[in-house]
Amino acid sequence: MKYNTQRLNKEVAYYKKALSKKLSKGKICLIELRVKNEKAFFSLAPLSRAIDSLGADASVFVTQKESKMLKTLNKTWSLYRVLEHGTINNETNALNGFIKSVEKKTKSKYFSKLFKEPDLYITAGSDGFIADGKKLSFKTGWRKKRLWKELLQTAGKILVQGYGAKKRERVSIGFELLPIAKDLKLPLDDYLDSFSIAYSFALKAAKLCKGVSLGSETSRKSQLEPMERIGDLSVTIAGCEYEKNINEPWFKAFKKLSPFIGAEKLKTTNISFGVSGQGYGGKHFFGMKIGYPTPNKKARWQSPGAMFLKPWWYEQTRIDPRPAKRRLAITSTLPLENYIRTCNINFFTLRKRDEKIRAELKKCVKIFAVGKKMPQGQTNLELDTMHLYSGKSPILCSDIEVNPKVPHEAKKCFKMKEAGRYGNFPGGEVFFTPHKMDGIFVGDVVISIDKSYVIPNNDPMVVSIKNGHYKLLKASKLIGDAFRKRKKDSKKTIDLFEKNKSMPVNAIKSLRANFDRVGEFAVNTNPKARLSRYLIETEKLAGMMHIALGSGYEPGRETTYHFDIVINVPRQKIDLWGIDKKGKEHWIIRNGKFVV
Repeated sequence: MKYNTQRLNKEVAYYKKALSKKLSKGKICLIELRVKNEKAFFSLAPLSRAIDSLGADASVFVTQKESKMLKTLNKTWSLYRVLEHGTINNETNALNGFIKSVEKKTKSKYFSKLFKEPDLYITAGSDGFIADGKKLSFKTGWRKKRLWKELLQTAGKILVQGYGAKKRERVSIGFELLPIAKDLKLPLDDYLDSFSIAYSFALKAAKLCKGVSLGSETSRKSQLEPMERIGDLSVTIAGCEYEKNINEPWFKAFKKLSPFIGAEKLKTTNISFGVSGQGYGGKHFFGMKIGYPTPNKKARWQSPGAMFLKPWWYEQTRIDPRPAKRRLAITSTLPLENYIRTCNINFFTLRKRDEKIRAELKKCVKIFAVGKKMPQGQTNLELDTMHLYSGKSPILCSDIEVNPKVPHEAKKCFKMKEAGRYGNFPGGEVFFTPHKMDGIFVGDVVISIDKSYVIPNNDPMVVSIKNGHYKLLKASKLIGDAFRKRKKDSKKTIDLFEKNKSMPVNAIKSLRANFDRVGEFAVNTNPKARLSRYLIETEKLAGMMHIALGSGYEPGRETTYHFDIVINVPRQKIDLWGIDKKGKEHWIIRNGKFVV
């Protein structure tokens, strides 16, 4: 272990004992601290695990100064308290009108529960936390400060090259809290490392940009579980403030409420960076039940995050004329060594390599990927790529991930003026959404479902594809069960959108039509990536390939999941080449090795 787990366990026990009278199953704790308070931030590891062990939720706000959202939440909770006590005035009438309009539309009393204040409010002072008037010591004995200089350098590379960050921009960072041991599906060290990744990124962003904040909340085991209620209320307020001029009863009601809770002072961050682990954010009530309409009401967004991001492949993006508000990228709970090695690179040099591969693929009307016969099957694929050759679809590169705001190729193909960009770090792939694809492939490295799963060498995934639609032929029990559960939940999500009419009919048809399609074909290009258990690294490992099932990266190709599966090209001795209109061959990989 890289960290002192014995000390960590003692520190968890300390916080658990101190909070046991205030927190229990179903309750929620809000934690507020400042970015400069390093001891408080790293004390969040044992503190969040203690809260999780009590069965409670945690919602964390880490800001440079007073959070505008937290100020708005406090006003909202205070106003709801007054409303519950029966006080009638303009402010309580506005809040009551908003809640009642949503409850009438959703036919549910659940919405009002979101307005209940936290069961416990913890703030950080200079020498400890304050919880319900009681002082709790900071606990960082578990921590060993590692590779700090390199972490700051890496954050700088990502911000300057990967995002093209500007001094005027605001940065928000999401990070993972520490679950209890039995729920930990990834190594403990990785979770503890992620605190350093997030904090070093915040310090670098504070120097390069206008403002920075960090946030986190207890994750969910299923995408169908409700979000924790502080986060759910926060995104509802942010989304309704943006939509308050839409002519629908709930938005008109929110417009009356907005000045009383200070929502008009909220600012949208320009740059979002997330460190993801396992699990999900959960189901956003307002987005699932009502949705956020485009100004002409021809489409609806299911979350403010998607509405502010406006990914180019979303159907709503082409309909919504409003500008994208932010660009988003994520990394995973990687070991520090992996994160630094793969991300502290020259992303512009990586782009040059990717462009060479893209140039070859753009010449081809057909692409072939053929490996040697393996005991469990043979990768043998044929892709008709006339849609790429004719310029109707883009071949995209993952390198300078979210810089600029929207890839030039996607903008040109889909004739979009306004769209946002999503990516991940480390970067390093050339990819596209296949239209006509047939054959079979053997996935034998890693797959992402609710987290990264290592695919056993002796029990790989075997997937057949016919005209772009796939069928899972074989998988280990662990992966097969997780695969089917996630697909089942994803199918239920579409059913809920349809039942609640929170998404247009055509968009729902598109989600269903793409549900069993292949969404991505990619060649991995990052020379610093290594074979590992982490999908986000291995899907970039130069000389390998990956194929994603589910959602694609084009308008009309979206669905409710995206499973990346990595193929070990060297092991399978795969040849990857294409032919142009004249029948000339263009080779990318021969006998498992790059030739570009």
